[in-house]
Amino acid sequence: MRSEDVAVLTRAVSPNGRMRSRGWETPMKAHNAVAASLVTIAAPTVQKVRWSAIAFTLILVAAFTAASGWSSLTRYEIMGTGYLPRSVVPLFLLIVLINAGLRFFSPSLALSRTELLFVFAILSSIAAVSGQEFANHFYLNLLGLVYYSSPQSQWFNAFTPHLQPYLVPSLNFRDPAILWAYEGMPEGARLPLSEWLVPLLVWTPYLLGIYALSLFLCLIFSRQWEEHERLLYPLTQVPLELSGSDERPCPTFLFRSPLFWLGFIAAALPYALRALHLYFPSIPDPQPQRNSGILFPSGPLTAFNNLELHYYPEMVGIAYLLSSEVGLSLWLFPFIRRSEVAARMAMGMDMYHAEFLTFQSVAAYLVMAASLLWVARGYLKETFVATLRLLAKVVTFFARRMENSTHLNAPTEAKALLGTIVVFAGLLAWAKWVANVNLSWTIMLLLGLLVTGLVVARVVAEAGVYIYSPPFRVYQVIFDAFGKNRIGARNIVLLTAMSWAQLRSTATMATGYFVNSLKLGSLCGLGRLTTAGWILVAVFVAMIVCHVTFPTVIYSYSVPKLSWWAQTSSLNTANLIGQYLTTSRPLTPHHWWGFIIGAATCWLLIKLRLSFVGFPLHPIGFITWFGWPLDRYWLSVLLGWALKAVVLRYGGFSVFQKAKPFAYGLVVGGTTNLTFWILLRLLFPTSDVIIRD
Repeated sequence: MRSEDVAVLTRAVSPNGRMRSRGWETPMKAHNAVAASLVTIAAPTVQKVRWSAIAFTLILVAAFTAASGWSSLTRYEIMGTGYLPRSVVPLFLLIVLINAGLRFFSPSLALSRTELLFVFAILSSIAAVSGQEFANHFYLNLLGLVYYSSPQSQWFNAFTPHLQPYLVPSLNFRDPAILWAYEGMPEGARLPLSEWLVPLLVWTPYLLGIYALSLFLCLIFSRQWEEHERLLYPLTQVPLELSGSDERPCPTFLFRSPLFWLGFIAAALPYALRALHLYFPSIPDPQPQRNSGILFPSGPLTAFNNLELHYYPEMVGIAYLLSSEVGLSLWLFPFIRRSEVAARMAMGMDMYHAEFLTFQSVAAYLVMAASLLWVARGYLKETFVATLRLLAKVVTFFARRMENSTHLNAPTEAKALLGTIVVFAGLLAWAKWVANVNLSWTIMLLLGLLVTGLVVARVVAEAGVYIYSPPFRVYQVIFDAFGKNRIGARNIVLLTAMSWAQLRSTATMATGYFVNSLKLGSLCGLGRLTTAGWILVAVFVAMIVCHVTFPTVIYSYSVPKLSWWAQTSSLNTANLIGQYLTTSRPLTPHHWWGFIIGAATCWLLIKLRLSFVGFPLHPIGFITWFGWPLDRYWLSVLLGWALKAVVLRYGGFSVFQKAKPFAYGLVVGGTTNLTFWILLRLLFPTSDVIIRD
């Protein structure tokens, strides 16, 4: 870890000497807390990762990206799903076991615990690159903009007039690079990959810049959340336990625990039975994904119909590791949301519930982001001042013709903020002079990325939600708020295309992965800046692999033979853009009331949590309450929360700690078993998927 990252840890201590360090407080600066005192903690030993371990990690990144891309396109089973990526966990477990053998037979080849955690941090940080929020959208949608501008489409000539020719493989829908993707390649024809060379060279700086912007955002806030607010980072507990220690590199404690294997079996059994049923229908199907169906035939209570009753054992294990108020809020708020819909129906408002709830979520995100900035205001002020000093040093450094390289030493946060400014400016330049997009709308789009990215990072760092997604997309909020007449058709088309990396939704937004990886880097002594640098290298490697894998798979299979989702992805996107180009949807008082109520509710929850120790509801529950993930995960969260509540009530904290191996077993067993069947289905397809994401 870099010395500037760990030299001094400032804590706020109450007059009675007790630590104040729960979420939504900032025990950071003495001038912000009258009763504060400084506590200095010695910096841990700086750890290093050998080049051989780095090379091994990057090879794994390339292999994982290729396999994950093939799986997502052909079967739509995304191996990188979840902020604790489902297929990274079993891969890491395998590496740990092999490494334990190397420790015994060839110690020089074995990885240290720091290197093991480095492998996990880097792999998990790129897990979603080849899935949602980039690769699954980018290539198909670039093709779709041209193919669905053809005369046989209802959107004839609607998209291509707004595209620069170097942004797509071709502007002619009859070109093999476009036509063969949808209608198949002729016998013996060569893959038209050469026509992708120019657009990929043009798009890659922008795409890498979006990931860099997200990473710098996480770097700016990582020390505040890790050291000052002491967030839980529950998803880091699993790799920490699996990695063992340098003295005992194999996690013998877990493997010798009957509770671990009990949890492993409890998680693996339903997935195994479900998969075996797909191959052998005579085996009963446990149906881990059920639906309550119609509970109430009419009236306001119909809002509670069709409850998703899904069992995700890995989420049960994660929920056990959460704080009690977070666990309670995650499963309770989806019911509060349905209660609100029921109340609206009782008052005679039977339409537009989704839009009303969506604008509540938009407002909640803005209030949440504002509160995070306010809580960290002292920390951010120091960071800003340090950045100005760094900028002055940079000017002096070059003015003196780089006489002394040590002249540029500065806190990591200052470097991250300076990097944010530089990358933000670079993205604006790309949008203006390459894509030819209006700068005002681009600024709004990128600020939307920063707001949503910050909130997602906070939710994952504090709540450890396996995966969640709000009902809005940043660019759609802009389109809804300002309309086609103000934004213009060209900007609508291009802003949508620019949103296929990280801006489409937060279901697998990179900031959630990055904050966990930075935390692991801190815990294993690498330092955030070192970890961040290798994350960015790994993202670039994954992106290059995607540039080869995805077009190859698309042309080899053709869109009609891809997975159920990939078959309609580009068509759905074309329809979405076409609707914004042809339909005006002005905001009404209905939308604004939703916005006002959402902002007030989120503010009140934050205020109550700050004002009353032990307040049982967490604002994260409101942030995540509307969207398909929590609708599916609520039951699993309830089971994990209830298990923890029972253990704490009748066994106390010591029993809760002793029962953690059961939770780890649920997480490892669920992800390992599911990954095994996903890989098997790639070789031996079945008529249905194991689970639907």
